[in-house]
Amino acid sequence: MKSDAVVPGGERSALRSYLPLALMLLYLVAVRLTIARNPDMFRSAAQAAVFAWPMLGIVAAAGTLGTWIMRRTRRFPEMWDASVPLTWRVWLPVALGLVLGVVAIGVDAMTHWTAAAAVQMKLPSIHIDPPASWLIYPGGAIIVSILYYLLLVPLLLWVFRGRGFVVIACLAALIEPLTQDLHMNVGVGTAALVFAEDYALNLGQVWLFRRGGFVAAVVLRVAFYVVWHMVWPALGG
Repeated sequence: MKSDAVVPGGERSALRSYLPLALMLLYLVAVRLTIARNPDMFRSAAQAAVFAWPMLGIVAAAGTLGTWIMRRTRRFPEMWDASVPLTWRVWLPVALGLVLGVVAIGVDAMTHWTAAAAVQMKLPSIHIDPPASWLIYPGGAIIVSILYYLLLVPLLLWVFRGRGFVVIACLAALIEPLTQDLHMNVGVGTAALVFAEDYALNLGQVWLFRRGGFVAAVVLRVAFYVVWHMVWPALGG
């Protein structure tokens, strides 16, 4: 796909982007209110801080500005674009998320890095227990996707006048692996494997954001979290 190609769709409807964004933000508010009634849902204060009101305000601002820039560049589909086949909006993101989740399970089964990381953080597990996990991880997927991609990628593409998407995507996909994986004391080989799988997840999100719309990028991460953070702990991981 050429980085300067205008996405299909003809006259675009703002509702197809701002409504999905509003629904995602409302979901985050619902998670925050649930946490307020059940403060023991998180294993650590750092996890809980992600859903604090100031943080959600930042996410809402970043999401709104990012959506405005995204639409102004005209280099992305609407978040939920009827001109994009449902395969790209839903089925491919789900399939990729499931595959990447299985890969992550395989890496952990071979290296047991999550057990080592939990010991370092003085937690029984890096995973949140159900039923809280069913509510929190989709919210986390929304927050991460907005902060890492919805504002940054369209902004850079706008600054560079629609050029350089491949470079922007490759650099943006490094944010989470660089900030989350390099500090782990799990050995160079294991850290490299975890870094690679996280990079693949993030690069897949940016690619789907460009090709299928922002909702597709979020769906990919949610599907990954279902396998990695919900199924794997249930299996004893």
